[in-house]
Amino acid sequence: MGIFMPTRHSSKESQDYARKLAENLGIKFAVIPIDQTYNMYLAVLEPHFAGTARNITEENLQARIRGNIIMAFSNKFGWMVLTTGNKSEMSTGYATLYGDMAGGLAVIKDVPKVLVYKLSRYRNSISKDIPEEVISRAPTAELRPNQKDSDTLP
Repeated sequence: MGIFMPTRHSSKESQDYARKLAENLGIKFAVIPIDQTYNMYLAVLEPHFAGTARNITEENLQARIRGNIIMAFSNKFGWMVLTTGNKSEMSTGYATLYGDMAGGLAVIKDVPKVLVYKLSRYRNSISKDIPEEVISRAPTAELRPNQKDSDTLP
């Protein structure tokens, strides 16, 4: 099961690529927008954050909302959640605790990001399941406008 949880910062391309990947893998796919939940979090925190600039705190709320939703599916249906962080992200702290670090199995936690790309290309040499755009586009968490991972992670 693949679950795409967009916010205002999520691109149409990301959703299209996620849907295509799910189709190629023959798995179910659901879209659960999280903007309404994100806005409620911001409203609850706003009086306490008054006078401070928005920063990584507000960005990470999105990842944590996604972590809660995906864990709800896990609890409801007995599914195993796969943590998405790779070794490069985990070792540099470029993963959100209770967000993209949530899950029961961290399949690529010991795989450096460079090797994730190599493995993806290798997988596609067997069968073109991963949309090429997923491999070739610049990595982005899409937690703020025009974000690229390279802006904050070498």
